[in-house]
Amino acid sequence: MMKIWHWSCIRKNTQANQDDGSKQGNKGYTMHTRTLSIPTLLGFMGIVLMVHTFSAQAASPAIKCETAFGEKSFTIDDSQVSFHKEDETGISRSISSVQKESVRTHTKHHGFTKTLYIDGNKHRINVKNVQSFSDVDDYLSIMSPKGHEMTYPLTCHSV
Repeated sequence: MMKIWHWSCIRKNTQANQDDGSKQGNKGYTMHTRTLSIPTLLGFMGIVLMVHTFSAQAASPAIKCETAFGEKSFTIDDSQVSFHKEDETGISRSISSVQKESVRTHTKHHGFTKTLYIDGNKHRINVKNVQSFSDVDDYLSIMSPKGHEMTYPLTCHSV
């Protein structure tokens, strides 16, 4: 077993811990040394990674966002991003839906950035904080294949 990390503690001798084979120092104190092995360290890191993965992928409520004047409107679920369009009668219909496998998500401390492609255009949805939506910090950026980019502020709310 390879020793990777040591730590020591000094305990005052009592009748219960005098016979445990540790070295006895001056004035009735004993120094105990513990060793952390590589398998123990890797096991601990694996548990931390597993807890972080499950908490990061916890189900979150759907978020509905729209640009000014309702020009672009979409809903973000855990499994898809659906863009909507309202017809002449006022009924909102989903005009395109992109599944989770086609959406690249980069999570941040309180928010996320989602990147997806629709009709050859790159759509980047940025939400800075999902607990407190902001018209200033949340935006939709659409870039054409030629490199022209339009940025729209978003008004979002939980559904």
